Parts: sequence; C-alpha cells; structure tokens
Amino acid sequence: MQNLRPQPGHQNKQGINPITNTPIEYQQRGQPQQYYHQPYPQPQAQYTQNPKQYQNQYYNQTLPKTIEQPLPEARQKQPVQEQLDAIELDHMNGFSGRFPDVIHLHPQREGTIIYALAGLVVIENLNDKHQQIFLRGHDMDISALNVSKSGRYIASGQMGTRNSKTKEAPIILWDFQTRKPIQVFKGLEDQITNISFSDDDKFMAATAINCQMTIWNCADYTVVHNKIVEVPINLITWCPPRRSSNKHSQYLIVTSQGPNIFLNVMDFDVASMQYILKQATCQLPSTGLVRNYTKAVIDQSGDYLYVGTHAGEVCIFSIQTQGGIFKAAIPVTNNGILNLRLFGKHLFVAGGDGKLKKLTGQDTRWSFDKELVLEGRLGSLAVDPSGQELLVGSSVGKMFRVATGTLDCTVHTEGALSSIVGLALPTNSNDLFATIDFEGTVQVWDLNEMIVITRCVPVNMNRVKGSSVHIDTDRSVLSGWRDGFIRCYTITNKPISPLKWDIVNAHKGSVTSIYGDANYILSGGEDNIIRVWSKSARQLITQIGVHTKEITKVFPDLAKPNLIHSCSADKTIHTYDLKSDKKVILHQSKNGVLLDMTQRKDNELELSNCSFNLIVTCGVNMPIQFWDIDILEPVEQIEVSRLNTIQISPDGKLIAAGSATGELFLISVVTMAVVGKYLGHSQGISKVAWTSDQKQVITSSFDGTLCLWNIYL
Repeated sequence: MQNLRPQPGHQNKQGINPITNTPIEYQQRGQPQQYYHQPYPQPQAQYTQNPKQYQNQYYNQTLPKTIEQPLPEARQKQPVQEQLDAIELDHMNGFSGRFPDVIHLHPQREGTIIYALAGLVVIENLNDKHQQIFLRGHDMDISALNVSKSGRYIASGQMGTRNSKTKEAPIILWDFQTRKPIQVFKGLEDQITNISFSDDDKFMAATAINCQMTIWNCADYTVVHNKIVEVPINLITWCPPRRSSNKHSQYLIVTSQGPNIFLNVMDFDVASMQYILKQATCQLPSTGLVRNYTKAVIDQSGDYLYVGTHAGEVCIFSIQTQGGIFKAAIPVTNNGILNLRLFGKHLFVAGGDGKLKKLTGQDTRWSFDKELVLEGRLGSLAVDPSGQELLVGSSVGKMFRVATGTLDCTVHTEGALSSIVGLALPTNSNDLFATIDFEGTVQVWDLNEMIVITRCVPVNMNRVKGSSVHIDTDRSVLSGWRDGFIRCYTITNKPISPLKWDIVNAHKGSVTSIYGDANYILSGGEDNIIRVWSKSARQLITQIGVHTKEITKVFPDLAKPNLIHSCSADKTIHTYDLKSDKKVILHQSKNGVLLDMTQRKDNELELSNCSFNLIVTCGVNMPIQFWDIDILEPVEQIEVSRLNTIQISPDGKLIAAGSATGELFLISVVTMAVVGKYLGHSQGISKVAWTSDQKQVITSSFDGTLCLWNIYL
C-alpha cells in the first residue's frame, strides 16, 4: 500500500474548550473552519450531489524520498518546497469502539482493513500498521461504515453536522481503487445508524436515528425508495438477488423495528418503470418472544435468516417463502448480541458481555464450539475472505485479531475512549509516553509498538474526568483531574497500575497543569492559583495568586529552578521567584487567549538585548511570541495563529506546534520560518511533544487519536 502524506479534509469540531479541556455549549462554538491551504491548495468542500466537485488531484499523493539536511544558517530564508520532506507521518493510532460495525476486511484484497477513526476512513495493511491511507470528507465522527461485496465501494455515514440547523448526516460513497469520493448522499439527519449494499453492488440502503430509510441506485445515484417510519430501524440486511418475472432482479431486504422483523421485497414494476417496495412481517410465536433485534445475517443460499436479540438469543427464520417463519431461538450471551458473522458452517457471535462465541452447524441445527472472553462490549466483527481470521472491535478502544480455528487473539490497535487532553514524555528516554483523556483514563504507551502498557484510573474506578498529565523524573505518572485531585501512579506491566499517592482537593475545580521533578511539584488550576508542593511529604509549600483566570501552563526555569513561569487565559505570562517570594516580571499579550508555553533549552538564538531566558507562547488569535525575562515586550514573533499547543525541540532549534484545525507546524527558530505544516487529525491538536532524541514528534487530538511523526531535520 502507498505511504501517503497526510491530506487535507473537513475539520471535526467537537466543542472542547482548549483552556479547561471541557465541552462548551453549542451556541458558543465557532464557525466551521476553511480547508487547509498550504502546501497543497485545497478547494473548500460542500456537500453536493455533483460528484465532479469532489475530484481532487491531491488525493493519494505519495511521500517523496526523505533526505536528511542540516538547518540553514541563522536568518537565512529558504523556499518551502525544499523543506517539504521535513516530516513524515509514521502512524496514526486510535479506535474508540463508540459505534458498532465500523471495522471491515476487504472482501477481495487479503490483509486490507477498512475502519472508521473519528472523522476519517482508514485503509490499512493488517500486517503493517504504518501503511495507512486516510479518506477525508466528514466534518463529524463517522457512525456507520460498510464495504460492498465486490470491494469496489466504501460507504461512510456520520453524526449530524453542527454546521447546519437541520443536523444533516451525509453519506459519502468512495471508490476503493482511486480512494476518491464518488457521490455524497443527503437527506438523512441526526446520525447514520446502518449502511448496507446489495450483493450485486447495484443498490445501497441506509437508516438514520430520525426514523428514515433511503435506498439509492449506485449507478446513477438516484433515490429508489425513501420512507419515514414511527420507530427507528434497528438493522438492515440484503438477501442475495433472486430471479424475477421480468429481466430485472428481485431483492429481499430484512429490516427490524422494535419487536418486529420485516421482509421488504423490492421488485421492478414495468408499468411505472421503477422499483417498488412491498413489506411483509415475519411470523413470530404468539406468546413468549418479544425482543428487540440488533444484527442479522443470511446464509449463502438465502433460505435462512439469523438475527441477534438484545436478550442474547440467535433467532432463526426460514425465508424461503414470501413471509418469514420463525424456526428456533438459541440462547448465546447474557448481555445482548451486538454482531453476527456467518462463514461456511461457522456462526460467530459477538456479545455485550465481552464474549465471542463460535457456533458450528447449519440451517436450524447449531452447537457451541469455542468461546473467547475479551474486554468491553463487542460491537464490531469482521471476517477475512479466507475465513482464517476475525477482527473484533470493543467498547474499551481495542481492536483484536482472532484466529477463527482456535480463537487465539492478539491486540491489533488500542486507542483512547474520548478526547485526549494531556500528553507527556519522559525527559531522558524514548521508550514510553503517557496520555490522559477527557473521560478520565491515563494510558501509558509503548512508543515503539504504539500499544498500551498499562492504565491508571481513580480508586474504585470512579468516573472522574481527566485534565493534565506529566511523567516525573522517577518515571511515575503525575496526573491532574477535574475533581481537583492530584494523583500519582506507579508504572507497572499490569492492566491497571496502582495509585502511589494523591493530594486531595489540590485545587478548586480542574487541575489544568501539572509538573514534577526532584525538587517539587507544581500545579496550576481552574481556580487561577499556582501551588508548590513538597516532593516527599506532598505538603503545600506556597501558593501564587497572580493570575485572574485559569492557568494553562506552569513549569520552572530550566537554568534557575527557583523561577516559576506561568501563563493563563488572562493573556499574562508571570515569572515568580520562590527564593525572594516576589514577582520578577509580568508579560502581557495584547490579544487572544494564551493556551501553551515552552522554554528554549539552549543559548544560541542571536537576538539583540536578550538574556537567553526565552519563553515561547502560543494561543488563539495571537502569533507565536518570544519573551525575555528582562524585557516587557516580546523580542520576536512568528505570524502563526490559532495554535493550541507548542513545544521546542531538545536542541532548541525547532518548534513543533499544533493548531485548532488539526495541522502540525514545524518551525525553525534559527530562521523564524515555517518549515512545513502537515495535516493528520480530523480535529484540533490538543498536545504536542518531542522525543528526547528529537527524531519524532507525537501529537494528540480532541478526536481521540495519536499521530507519530518522523522528523528528518
């Protein structure tokens, strides 16, 4: 598969306040952002019925060969085209398991996985996660995904957009070979729940939460049938086409609403020259079987229908005649059936209790063969064309590879369960890093394999939301939480690492910034206060109340640990001396909101009247600004705005910055020029961090994804 440079696309705005890392009201959210313009100019996309507007010459651009090159001399501007190889997207990682049935294996191309990742469709080599292609076009999270039986088409549907009053939920039809959108289907709202192709790829049906079902012709993109019902449609499945009395094929479509299962016959009417849909109800027992149905599969002959229920049974119907007849019910799981897959004489059942069960048999005669217990609710289930392997997606953000014969499994991908609001790397090693998500889970990752080593959660698994994270010098994890606690965890190889200690009510409200070293622990809070804690006793040493709004960043000076630097949403940067217990200097930004701050780690910047204690800040509606501890005004600035996060490289010569539109900026401090900007995430970047060897940058996003970037400068 091709190794692609990250391409532009719709930006997904989830409504996360980058200052407090909390959701904001819908009315307060900004307008949708324009497309990414550099280095590839990208036309602004609108949902349209005209597929020509989606023809984009920049899709599937391959990365040119990377060439290591030294940084230019100070203040020497170089053309951006010569710098385009500075960054390469090594891998994007993530899977939330929030939506069911969003993992598929290509039916014709073995070893190719297609899955939804936030607002992106990812085409990935199953045996090499670094080979990824991203299809961009949605402005919200993808809630439904399917691949046609031939593998020619991919269809993806999303949550209702926030960019219109009607919360329209468009469906994009993609060409697998060209990786380009063919058509955008409109008309459904709120959230797409099901997408299904006919076996001959001629028709596509979809349902939405707004109780609507639409069938489109995949040849001319016209609507074949559209109806609105009183109860949402739970499932939709096509039977193999059947011979009709005319030259056109007859189609049987299985749907479910509440406790009823319907057989919809779609046949071509010669008189009206269009397809007509007629509905019949499956015959159920008169008493004792009132169920809601979740997922359905049909055998290859088209004679038997297998339907999973919310109570955990597989109900079997004979659909050989015009009306389906109930034949049997097999109890399988205890917490509902979420997905089914049928391959030959094996029926695989994914349950809400985390159990994957293998049944063997045919028609109405089935027996239990094997069972596998996994984590979370198993919402996604896919089988490869050879029938040798399954992919299972769970609600805990894990994707498993399972051998169909033995049900042995390995973790393929693991992701955060919600928006990642904190990211931290150790200062002296490149083997791991830590993240914290909004829903309150700290994950410690293996940097080489991009898999989770361990998780850290509050005591008794309480649902406390997270806000900040830091890896201490002793390789313990310091974390700040929305309940005002500071919690420290010991990194272990166990699934859940133990709590080492905590500081109760360290702040009123969220602990928005946390730092620790051998000297002390620093914390900044939503209560506008900076507190200094003793490292051994975890007792409060002093507190600094110089800001009027929440603290967005706090850390000590690299050369003089007694100096504390802090920035706040009140547009001020303060430097405070712990020894003298006095303010050293106050810097005031004129516009915008300060969101992040970093400090240079060397003294090589040749600026006049500069004492080399440089602080670099970024934020909303303000440029990147360089501040000196002895000078009130910024000594230098770079005109890049709308940045959420910033960090200087270990050698002090490069800046990595993440924008609110998901772009990663790489900037030379020597030339004060943008080396390049690259798009990876579908939402804004929340944090950015360098590895200690300066060869890689990690970015986290509000869409719950992580990107690992290779740096070639």
